[in-house]
Parts: sequence; structure tokens; C-alpha cells
Amino acid sequence: MRAEETLRAFDKTGIFMRSWIPARVAQSVVVICHGLADHSGRYDCVGNYLAECGHAVYGYDHRGQGRSCGPRGHVDRFSDYYDDLGMVVDTVAKRHPGLRVFVVGHSMGGLIALGYAQRNPGAISGLVAVSPGLALSMPVPAVERVLAGAVAHILPHLAINTRLSPDHLTHDADIVAAYKADPVRARKITLRFWAEFDGAMADVSAHPEAVTVPTLFMPAGNDFICSTSHTVAFYEKVAATDKRLIVWDGMYHEVLNEPNNREVLEVMEQWISARRRS
Repeated sequence: MRAEETLRAFDKTGIFMRSWIPARVAQSVVVICHGLADHSGRYDCVGNYLAECGHAVYGYDHRGQGRSCGPRGHVDRFSDYYDDLGMVVDTVAKRHPGLRVFVVGHSMGGLIALGYAQRNPGAISGLVAVSPGLALSMPVPAVERVLAGAVAHILPHLAINTRLSPDHLTHDADIVAAYKADPVRARKITLRFWAEFDGAMADVSAHPEAVTVPTLFMPAGNDFICSTSHTVAFYEKVAATDKRLIVWDGMYHEVLNEPNNREVLEVMEQWISARRRS
């Protein structure tokens, strides 16, 4: 069963959410946390697969992105994203009492999920960090970073390009073409967003010891957007005793959208299922 709805965040911002609910009794709950210039509608294959495996799946759009409300490509404070994820987690947990809740975070969504887990130990039962945005591999000149951070206080809503290359997302040409033509995704970000995002990457990366929840890290082996080596170094210092790292060799940033994504989906689902009762 599929459905769409709008939740209200702490500041009344409308947060759009999709759901994929299995016909049989659900085994666990999974929340999908998407990346930058992205939206939950691009995770239909993930939602369908996990629902077919018996999980109740929810995917929401970040404020300012997708079909959620708020200035496009903008956030006042990165912590707003943590609050929004917490609101979604609390909402779906109440709908499925007794079931464990897991978060699948891709790219910037992985950064949000890790930051949320650092601040809310015990709030979720497990986390899958897919090509998490802990550091960028695409070039951003240092002087541009400094200038953007300074100007963000003066012109916070000034829009700039994301620098994301669609051709580096996946080897699937059809998905790349659909992404380029997608009218729903936010195509630009604001200076305030960039300053907040840059600060969050540094903050979350500095505290791997604060990640105590069971975590599966799945970075892409050939990622031109987020740094795989940084993710591996972060993983090695994560405090969680239940942790696993799989680097998907040869894959681009969106491992869930690669032509051979079936194995990725199977590994992720099996990892979640193994922890739904343990």
C-alpha cells in the first residue's frame, strides 16, 4: 500500500512524506533520508523492495526540497534537519508500536542520520549510511568556502549552483536523464545552506565516538561527490560495537540506483532484518 501525506514540523513547516506499507504484518520500520538536490520520489525502488520484504517504509522530503515547504535549497540551521528527522521517527514509531525503527540515509541524508544518531542515542535501532556526506570529494576552492561562509550572514538566501554532476550519480543512463529533467528536485542551494552544510560535515566528522547505534556503512568505491576514504576513516573510529563497512567497488555515488543495485538492496535488507529482534 502506498500513500502520501504532509506532516508539520516544529515550526509548522510542511514536510511531505511517502509510505510503502507491506500487505502482511510489518517486521520493522524504515525511514529513508534522501540527499542534497534529491527527494523521496527517487527512492521508489528502495521503498518497494523493502516493503515487499515485509518492512513498513517511509520516505520524507527535507524542508526546502522535493515537495516539502520552505525556501528552495535553504535551511536556517542544519539542526532543523535533525529535528525534522526526529519528528518523522517519532511519528512512524507511534504508528507501529513495538517495532524497531531503522534509518537509511543517503549522501547528505547520511550526514543528517549520523548527526541525529550522535545527538539522540537510543532513538533508533539501526542506521544505514549510504555514501554519507561526511566530506566532499568534488573540488570546492578554499577561498570560495571562506567567502561563501562570510557572505552567508549578509545574503543568506542568495542562490548558488550545487556543483553536483548528474553524470557522476550512477552508471544508469536512464536514471541520469530522469534526474536532469526532474522538475521536483531543488537545483540550487543558498549561501546559508552551504555554510550550515559545511559546518555540519566538520562537526559530525569530528565525533565518530558519539555513534553508538548499530550502523552499516555503504560508501561507493568510485564516488566523485562524497569522499569514500573519509567515510572509511570515520567508520574505523565509530564507537558502536555492532558496525559493518562495505565499499561497493566500481560504483558511483548512488549505489542504490546503480544497474546492479539488487545486491546492494539485498545486503541492506538482510542487515536490517537481522537486527529487527536482536
